Amino acid sequence: MHSVLCLMLLLGSVETSPIAAPAAKPAPLPPIMDVAVKPNAQAFKDANRKAPIVIKSDKELAAYFDKKQAKVVAKQVDFNRQIVLVFAWRGSGQDRLTFGVNESFPEQIEFNIKPGRTRDLRPHTHVYVLRSNVRWSVR
Repeated sequence: MHSVLCLMLLLGSVETSPIAAPAAKPAPLPPIMDVAVKPNAQAFKDANRKAPIVIKSDKELAAYFDKKQAKVVAKQVDFNRQIVLVFAWRGSGQDRLTFGVNESFPEQIEFNIKPGRTRDLRPHTHVYVLRSNVRWSVR
């Protein structure tokens, strides 16, 4: 019994020094993320379905989104490592924009536009956050 008490006292008096954790690497970013926001009217003047707007800074972001929408995008993008693509056009209500990711490094993203057949004119917007090193194209 005496030896158990001595052992407990000995173990209790030993201090452990904290081990310094290695510097954490930033989490890997996905190649593409869809952001559910709507750009302002200026986006329709500067973009179309074949040529999106490429945003690389907060200042450029403010030109195409109101303050509330810009905050939503800003929370999801790190302009040191990512860019924002804004597609905005008016066309058939059946127009569709899809994308595929080719598994290479860096990844390659191919956006595909499928024009609709109806004559109703509707606004279409799509906002994506892409890693800076990702290659992308529109077909």
